[in-house]
Amino acid sequence: MNKDFLSIADAGTELEDWIDAAIALKREYKEGRAGTPLAGKAMGMIFEKPSLRTRVSFELGMHQLGGHALYLSPNEIQVGKREAVKDVANVMSRFVDVIMYRAFSNDIMVELAGHAPVPVINALDDLEHPCQAMADLMTVKEWKGRLGGLKLAWIGDGNNVCNSLLLACAYTGMHMVAAVPEGLEPDQGILAKANEVAAASGGSINIIGDLREAVVDADIIATDTWVSMGEESGRDEKLRAFDGFTVNDDLTSLAKDDFMFIHCLPAHRGEEVTDEVIDSSHSAILDEAENRLHAQKEIIRRLLLK
Repeated sequence: MNKDFLSIADAGTELEDWIDAAIALKREYKEGRAGTPLAGKAMGMIFEKPSLRTRVSFELGMHQLGGHALYLSPNEIQVGKREAVKDVANVMSRFVDVIMYRAFSNDIMVELAGHAPVPVINALDDLEHPCQAMADLMTVKEWKGRLGGLKLAWIGDGNNVCNSLLLACAYTGMHMVAAVPEGLEPDQGILAKANEVAAASGGSINIIGDLREAVVDADIIATDTWVSMGEESGRDEKLRAFDGFTVNDDLTSLAKDDFMFIHCLPAHRGEEVTDEVIDSSHSAILDEAENRLHAQKEIIRRLLLK
């Protein structure tokens, strides 16, 4: 097992075991049986991008495990700008037992982890969002009872969440079909890795342009905001590229009758998804948001108690 959790590939073929353990942690917490295995441990949380779910889930998660979490805002560190990446990594490692980093750049993420003696958790960068993907599949397993063989249809941008879901579906034997506009395809390196892994797991990966074809007989429909944080200057161009990509009742009628809808939030209602879908009985968005807490607790626990 790797020291860090920068990519879904760092969990690899053990990903479903991690998910099962997170489900068990959640159950123990709900039943009042949770322990505090990380008493006396500290986590430093470096934020370059703000996030409601990421901050609350990591901070409370570390608290529930018995440890302490320290929030560091974008203006307090400025990794690689005000201070060299290696200096941040080494100084932080003298204070804390694990670093959570929500970054703009995967290159800086990898550099910081390479210098930090303590584990680093990727809480989002421009390449992957592995914590979100783990919480997503945790939610799917709770709803569906299994992962292997299920079909997940991704409708939208080939972004960091899509990249991590490609790997997560591949490692767990799922079939992922991603419908993305031309020119907005997922990272080619991740796509190649996902295809390689899926060939061994019994899953499959397919990138297409036809969203209606992607949704046919889907067990899960997933989407995300079309314009990510930091991309606001290209908003109008992005919106033109996604014309017709809204997840609505007409589109979801092609999926299985018991399909579930997931979205990592925040959602732009009326753009990537309609109110009718996101507020329907098929929507798992609140379970999905809650599961960030428990999935991340399992990630932290594994990295510190391995």
